[in-house]
Amino acid sequence: MTEVQPPLARSSVVRCLFAAGLVAIPFDGVRGVAALGEVGNELSFPFFASAIFAALVVSVRNGGSAISSSLVLRIAAAALIIILLSYLINMGSIHGIVFRERTGFNKFATSLLVVLYGFGLAWLAEQVHEDRWVKLVARFVCWSAVVALLYLLIEIPGRAGLLGGVYDAVESVVHSRQTDIINPWSGGINEKVLYGWDERLRSVSFEPPAFGNYTGFAWPWVWYAAVKARPERKLRAWTLVTLFTVVIVAAASRTALMMLLVNVAGIVLLASIYSNPRRDSEALAAARFLLPVTILLCAAGAAVYLAPGYDDIVGRLLAGESVSNISRVAFQLAGVQIFAAHPVVGVGLGQFGFHVASALPDWAYRSPEVLPMVTYPAAPWPTVYSLYVRLAAELGLLGLIGWVSLWVGLALALAARARRARSASGQTITLHYPVILNCLGVLLSGAASDTFRTPMFWIALGLGCSILRQQRRVSAAPRAVPEAPA
Repeated sequence: MTEVQPPLARSSVVRCLFAAGLVAIPFDGVRGVAALGEVGNELSFPFFASAIFAALVVSVRNGGSAISSSLVLRIAAAALIIILLSYLINMGSIHGIVFRERTGFNKFATSLLVVLYGFGLAWLAEQVHEDRWVKLVARFVCWSAVVALLYLLIEIPGRAGLLGGVYDAVESVVHSRQTDIINPWSGGINEKVLYGWDERLRSVSFEPPAFGNYTGFAWPWVWYAAVKARPERKLRAWTLVTLFTVVIVAAASRTALMMLLVNVAGIVLLASIYSNPRRDSEALAAARFLLPVTILLCAAGAAVYLAPGYDDIVGRLLAGESVSNISRVAFQLAGVQIFAAHPVVGVGLGQFGFHVASALPDWAYRSPEVLPMVTYPAAPWPTVYSLYVRLAAELGLLGLIGWVSLWVGLALALAARARRARSASGQTITLHYPVILNCLGVLLSGAASDTFRTPMFWIALGLGCSILRQQRRVSAAPRAVPEAPA
């Protein structure tokens, strides 16, 4: 029986759209369509959305096997059960609550659309065959890195005043979300535009933390492309890795630096204690088991150690000058309060902003960012700055445990298969590495970002499921039984 090719293999249109989306990932500062919610300002969205639609058409025309056999869609079904359970329990509040002229159901619907789009993107990435990873995924992620680096040739001299009006003209297009000197919601001065944004590098991204988040997910693919590059392309590929790494360090984004550190540490661990099973020993087996346990114990110990000094930490925070840190901690504490009141299924997807005003501590209003968010209808929507706190507040323990279990389980499953693949092929670096590193990146970035719109979340999920599904198919294939001697 002939195996049906996935949509990405059958359609050049789907491949081109997917590749264009990969290149456009770092562009998230372009003014988009407000009705699209969180994904409206993502330049990659129209490319990925079109690719998903085209791939669905191709799949349906060819019998729908790419849909019925999808591991991603099974995970999506489990996630939707949790979301709908939370919705049903909180239905009265979701349909009755209004905040800043927006209804709870409207916000639930737009948040659900973002999640559905994410799983659609994961399903699309699941259709990428292992043989095309370097040619399709790694290559075009590298192109996105090249574009981000080239823009720095405009940004750095432009900020120094060397390009005059040319820089302002380019900025007004690439960062069109941030060109209003007058805040449209209050009529006040937008000081970030008037006096300049964060002095750290942001390239084509919305702000430095967003650029740091992008580089953390892109770096494993840039590195993997260099490892797998042909000999005649090695110098060029490793030059890109070096420049990209230097920019990550120079940008001074805490998220980017932490993700870079985790990426490098992950490579070392994958190449050592999570390596070839033929060289297994009791010590290595114990190390593989104890490492994640030790990390969890250290995290728990740090929480216990810091808890008694909570008041002192908050006091030093308020005494400082960082408006962003005050806003971040205030909203996260409000999220914890919401979670404490609704611990099992939360208050419903997208509902954090409707409950935040009553849960904010009094000192939160020392930050000039907070009051507009809870007052003006057109101001930025309240954000919790942590995906873990958002999940806990909106979907309770079910959502939080489900999310963490998904990424930890996927990373461990891929690490186990990487060991077997390395043993079978003899390759030092296998295709599992960048996806495992992206799984770790999802877990790390969730501490500083609260959005589901990040494309690399879903692409990593899809590629990971692609590996698991394809290798399961290989292991389940019937093997020839040798004939008994006559």
